[in-house]
Amino acid sequence: RLDGKLGIVAEGSIGHGRETAVGLAARGARVILACKDREEGEAACRYVEQKTGSSLVEFSELDLSKFASVRKFARHIAEKETKLDILVFTGGMEMTDKTFTEDGQELVFQVNHLAPFLLTNLLLGLLKASDASRVVYTTSEVYSWLRSETNFNDVNWSETPYDKKIAFAQSKLANILFTKELAARTAETSVRTFCVDPVSGAFNWMTYFDNKVAKTIVSFAKHLFLKSEEEEAQSIIYCCVEETIKDQSGRFYMNCEERALEDFALDKALSENLWNVSEDIVGDITGLGEASIETVKIVELVETSDGIMVKAKNDAGSSSDSEDEKNDHNISLTKENIETTMRNRMTYEEGNSESTVGSNLQTTTVTRRVVKTIISSSQVSTAENNLTITEI
Repeated sequence: RLDGKLGIVAEGSIGHGRETAVGLAARGARVILACKDREEGEAACRYVEQKTGSSLVEFSELDLSKFASVRKFARHIAEKETKLDILVFTGGMEMTDKTFTEDGQELVFQVNHLAPFLLTNLLLGLLKASDASRVVYTTSEVYSWLRSETNFNDVNWSETPYDKKIAFAQSKLANILFTKELAARTAETSVRTFCVDPVSGAFNWMTYFDNKVAKTIVSFAKHLFLKSEEEEAQSIIYCCVEETIKDQSGRFYMNCEERALEDFALDKALSENLWNVSEDIVGDITGLGEASIETVKIVELVETSDGIMVKAKNDAGSSSDSEDEKNDHNISLTKENIETTMRNRMTYEEGNSESTVGSNLQTTTVTRRVVKTIISSSQVSTAENNLTITEI
């Protein structure tokens, strides 16, 4: 059961996305259907409610072809939720003629990869706040058609003649690479990631038909002989809920079974390059539950038996003590960002800031939730516009 859990299904208004929402709602989850068309989204909510009897289904606007919409949606979720248990991307673009979004990006790559990359990172703090969260991306076996054609350094095809088949396949490879890289970067957290081919089988190649008549025939045959939308959703739901795969983060699934990936889809350097390229394009990916930029007034640094207690003062004049678990790495609070390493787990408390250390004015960056920190065996040093707590 998923009672008390929150799931977001992006592009979940039709097809296997809508059926995924049915599967989550039927298990007791509260479900947010996130899609760009309100009428379609609200109709999907009614469909899910009718099939499950759940009243815990709602629509929220999200257009993956617009980064501004992704950020607005993420802010909306971060403002009203304290955790997120399941995040699923079930839709996306099929191959199309070369088209650019208002953000200046090739449409298929933005909708299928860049927007999910951005939204996942923005909501990562809420995902980490869950005791056990899952992130699931839909991909396709057609990624395997790629070999030397892969080029994430020219995702807008400015230097390469556009090939819509390769563009689509590359976006599906990006889903796989991102799944594996995110799994590596969240390995020490409660977050688990999976990618799924919900369609599978011989008809994956129907995507490559350019001729409308041929594509219509193949699509008709698919509905006659292959999976229904409800059947397609089963592998997605499996990756959202199945307990036996909780230690298999970063894996690829089809028909509720793990499948091997081509060697090039396991290339760590390629996945790291994709992450860097994606971050350069989308801009700030700081998690909204982790580090919304504010300033904090550091009132006092107090030595305790456990280390250093940082006391912060918010705008209202009240102080908030800040504590963190034992830390094996440095923490720097700077004007630009809060840097934490993989082994540094931070917790937060609501509060804003503006700040001094003793009598020296220090403008620092923290989250809207004032950072709580206890560092064992530490010393505190200050420099202009910088407070650093350093392991001895």
